[in-house]
Parts: sequence; C-alpha cells; structure tokens
Amino acid sequence: MRPADLMRRTAFRLALGVTLFVLTAIVLASAIGYSLLRQQLVARQDARVTEIFTALQETSQSGDETDLVEAVTTRIKASPDFATVYLLRGLEGKVLAASVPDMWFKPGWSTVEAASLHVPADYPYRMFAASVHGYSIVVGLTDADLDDLAEISFGAFGWSALGVLIAAIGAGALIAARIQARINTVEATLHRVALGDLTARLAVSPKGDDLDQIFRAINHTLARLGGLVEAMRQVSADIAHDLRSPLNRLRIKIEAAAEAEGKGQPAAADLAAALAESDAIDQTFSALLRIAQIEAGTVRQKFRRLDLSVVLEAVVEVYAEVAEDAAMTLTSLTQSPAFIEADKDLLTQALANLIENALRHCPPGTAIACSVEADATGIRACVQDNGPGIPEAERENVLRRLYRLEKSRTTEGSGLGLALVKAVAEVHDAQLSLTDAGPGLKAILDFHHVPG
Repeated sequence: MRPADLMRRTAFRLALGVTLFVLTAIVLASAIGYSLLRQQLVARQDARVTEIFTALQETSQSGDETDLVEAVTTRIKASPDFATVYLLRGLEGKVLAASVPDMWFKPGWSTVEAASLHVPADYPYRMFAASVHGYSIVVGLTDADLDDLAEISFGAFGWSALGVLIAAIGAGALIAARIQARINTVEATLHRVALGDLTARLAVSPKGDDLDQIFRAINHTLARLGGLVEAMRQVSADIAHDLRSPLNRLRIKIEAAAEAEGKGQPAAADLAAALAESDAIDQTFSALLRIAQIEAGTVRQKFRRLDLSVVLEAVVEVYAEVAEDAAMTLTSLTQSPAFIEADKDLLTQALANLIENALRHCPPGTAIACSVEADATGIRACVQDNGPGIPEAERENVLRRLYRLEKSRTTEGSGLGLALVKAVAEVHDAQLSLTDAGPGLKAILDFHHVPG
C-alpha cells in the first residue's frame, strides 16, 4: 500500500492522530518532569557551592592568610578533574591560589563556559563570587550533572518517541489494511446489490465489534430492500393480473351501454355495472396507496397513548350485528388496561380487517373470538375462529399484496386486507403472525415495545 493511499485510510489517520496526541502529552509531562528535576539539581549544586564558600569564609575570619591559601590549595588538589574550580585574591588583588586563569567574575551567581576558564571540559560552570574580609573568593561547580540529565532525558525521549511512532505507523497500517479489507467486502457486496443481486449479504464475525454492528444493520437493510423490491415485483404482476379482468369488464359494460344507447335502448343497467367496476378498481388503488403511506412511516406523527382493549371493544361492537346476520358468533375477551403508543385509526382498520377476513371466509355457525392480553413482555391482540383456516404453506403468501387463495377471484375482496394489517403492524413495531387454531385460524398482533 502506497504512503499516499495509507494516509487516506481513516483507521491509519486515527492511529497516527492518537499517537501524536500521546507523544504531545509525553513531551509536556517529560518537560515538566525535567524542569522539576533540573530545579532540584540546580538547588543542590548551589547548596554545594554555598557550603564550600561558607567553609572558606569561616577560614578567612581567622585573619591568617596562610591558612586560607592552604585551604583553597587543598581543595584544588582534591579536584584534579576540575569538577570544582577556585580563585582566591589577596587584599591587594594578587592571585594567591587558583585553578582557573586570573579573570574578573561579577559578584554573585553566574554561569561561565568551560572554554572561558581554560578547562578541558564541555560543560559550563556555576560560579559564585564575593569579597570576604578583603579577600576575593570565587567558587565554581561544573554543570556536568545537569548536562548529563538533559542528554539522558532527551535521548531517552527521542528513542522512545521514535519507537512509539514506528509502532503506531506499523499498527495503524495493519489496522487500516484489515479495516480496508472489510470495507472492500462491503463495496463488493453493494456492487452486487447494484447489479441486481439482492441476496448478497455481508459476513458478520463472532467478535461483535462496531463494524459487525454496522454489517448487521446493512444486512437488515438489504433484507428489507429485497423484500420491498420483491413485493413491488409481485404487486406489479398482481396489479396487471387483477386489474385486467375488471378493466375488461368495465370496457365491456361501457361498450354495451354505448351500443344500447345507439339502438335507443335503456343503458342504465350497463352504466350501473360499469360504475360498480370502476368503484372496485378505485378501492383497489386506494388500498394500495394506503399501504404505501403506512409503510412510509409518516403516520408515526399521529401516534398517541391509547388502550388497545378499548379499540378492540369498539370494533367488535360494530361488527356484532354483521356476524349475527351471517349466522356467526363474535365475542370479545379483553384485559384492560393495555396501553400502547399507536394511531387509533390504523389500529381500528387493522382489527376490522382481521374480523372481516374471518366473516368473509368462514361458513355459517363459525365462532369468532377476539382478545387482548398484557404481560411483562408486551401486549397481544388476537382474532381467532374455528373455520376452515389457511394452509400452513399459504400463510406467508396471504400477507402479500393482491394475493388470494381463491385463484379464480370470483369472490369479493382485493387480496389487500391482510397486507394492510401487516403494514400497520410493522409501522407500530409489532409482529403479525397467523397460526393454527385447531381447527380454524388465529391471527396475532404482538406489540413488544410497550411504554411503561
């Protein structure tokens, strides 16, 4: 991988950025630590120089010049490596003892380079000069320890920083390569999807990291996209199939009405039949549009907190007489309260569709029971009958738009009732399932996400 390509990798830039941040923090911490340590060493160095100067000062108090010269000479001999340097001038300015050339030093503390003192060293000296009882005493101590500290500190930091930087570049490149490999997989998968392969999915590793979570979300989206595309294909085919017959019938009725009108015969019956066909077609398109609006999710803005038991009771009350006229029984067993966040109109329509489905496809004498149950896992609404039921192999199919078990399509209905119920369930984060009631069918709406 070329360096230019590497720098475009987010993982590498992130690793490098974190490393630079850490190095900056190390620099600041090292600088503070070095400064504190240097201050302590300088203080100890000054204390040592002050101690030596004080000892010489006490010797000078005796007034015996010979003792003072001997004390300075002894100290000079004790420091052959010039770790400590001395200069003593007498009362008349004459140099009495010295390990450095005769030169002037300003009173107090100063720092002097070793070359100025003609000392064979690379380190500067910390000097203190003062006059005591007419004598001029200069004491200096090498800064070798301070320079060694700086050299060791900067060297250690430099090598450490270089090691950390190399390790970060290597780790960043490795991480970037691994992530890029997974991104390439995403690109390849999405390319397959773009070419029409809606079965393509991303491999999710058992690690469960953040990329795996993204992959799961992409797979879920692809699965939903595949379902929607398949549904669109099915709807297109079903619309073409379902509307061909009513449109042909509509054309025939209009032609019959026109022919009757041309012969001076009454055309009211043909026109009424044509109007009925037109209304049926309009209802089919209205139902399809309604399902599309529900799946778009815009209806969520109308969600309110409501009692599902109360909604079901109201629907059962409306259809009680219809069931009685069809020689069926419609009963309700609800458990209040059963509160959810929902759209009342949509829930009413979904429950009505389930009851209408049972009324339309069950024979006289069928018992239809409706119920709402609430427990710790959520709320469940059921519409159950003891009619002929739906074959298990067809239960997923009947949830599709325009799908009908009765292939001749001579009975009432558009095949959109259960599809609409499914759309209502999905927009409420609920699940619609059709199970065997033994005999009969049990339609269940499970609302798992229930507010407290």
